[in-house]
Amino acid sequence: MGFWKERRRQQVRRVLCLLFLSICFFVSGCGKNRENVQNGQDSAKVLDVWFFACSEDADSILLQTPEADVVIDTGVEADSEDFVKKLKELQVDDIELLILTHPDKDHIGGAEQLLEQFPVEQVIQTSCEKGSELQETLNEKLLENPGEKQVQIPETVQERAFGELQLTIYPPKEKEYKNSNNYSIGVLARFGGKSFFFAGDAKKKRIEELLEESLPDVDVYKVAHHGRDNGASEELIEQLQPEFAVVTAARAEEKTENALSQLGTEIFSTYERDVHFSVKDGVLDVR
Repeated sequence: MGFWKERRRQQVRRVLCLLFLSICFFVSGCGKNRENVQNGQDSAKVLDVWFFACSEDADSILLQTPEADVVIDTGVEADSEDFVKKLKELQVDDIELLILTHPDKDHIGGAEQLLEQFPVEQVIQTSCEKGSELQETLNEKLLENPGEKQVQIPETVQERAFGELQLTIYPPKEKEYKNSNNYSIGVLARFGGKSFFFAGDAKKKRIEELLEESLPDVDVYKVAHHGRDNGASEELIEQLQPEFAVVTAARAEEKTENALSQLGTEIFSTYERDVHFSVKDGVLDVR
């Protein structure tokens, strides 16, 4: 009888051990690493960059790797529910970094809803105060639970790294500008030998500042100010030499479109459709 009791104890221990290992495997598989298939591909070494469609000219962008979710701007308020829905469909559970390039309504419109739906670890924004009700509401939201997130207003170029994803953040160089668009934060993202540049709504004054940064050639350029002609737009395009460009409007204005076309740059628009780039094993794909 003692033999069979000990045998049953061993069997119970084996079952409990297997159950414990199964739970650990399940939990690790559901975490930020997203080691399972995401968007139909192995996500072990993948960067996905989503430029989301908006109901009007606006920026809402997601950079997603197995290690992090980074959001650059949040579109207009009218699209906030759809924006959050898309993030959840892409298995975003928390946001490591939220960059609000400047406080215009077409860049911060979905920020309040995003902060309500997702934990956000870090927020980067500018010192621009428009005095709008939308911005005031957002500022109040950012002050809630301050221990849960860091809010920064950088004054010098900064670097951020999330695994293989390397970000260089270019804040505006002056304290005050006449136009809120010139507060726009620029972001250079590098992953797997490919690079993306996001120019916010930079107008001539801000573009001239960015040109002083000796920016490298890039693979993908999020065109400044929704593709509008801003005096120095052509010079920035010439500096970046992009293979692809994304216009967050129906189309770019004439001079900007011509400058891109002369380089042979393929232009995509977020008008009524999402634009999705991925980088895997050093290969850039667009869908």
